[in-house]
Amino acid sequence: MKCISLCVLCVLLCSSGVTWAEMLIIAHQNISETTISQKDIQEIFLGKRVQWKDNTAIHPATIKNPELHEVFLKHYVKKTSSQWIAHWKRMVFTGNGTPPQQFDTQQELLEYVANTSGAIGYVDAETSIENVTILKVQ
Repeated sequence: MKCISLCVLCVLLCSSGVTWAEMLIIAHQNISETTISQKDIQEIFLGKRVQWKDNTAIHPATIKNPELHEVFLKHYVKKTSSQWIAHWKRMVFTGNGTPPQQFDTQQELLEYVANTSGAIGYVDAETSIENVTILKVQ
């Protein structure tokens, strides 16, 4: 019985919906960069980097979808959801930053990135992508 329970648990844990490999990092088309490092993504979404290399202001965007957001935080930002919230509460309280814009749907995030100069965000790889640049993560 223990063996069956363990097997079922393993199957459930291994079958989560979204993985980091199924996620795209997208940016506004005016961004001259075509590649980005995980460290750059981390710095941008933690408010430590606020300008692109050409001095354009960076406007990060996140999505409220907990599954997608958790995968993004874990792989790219190296934070848990609790750590992320605590970080941004501290940044706001000390006057050192404003948290990324947050959207209810991937389509809303995609439209924001497409229409906002300097914007960056992430979507599921299954999302239909138009009018944005897909950044290759190194």
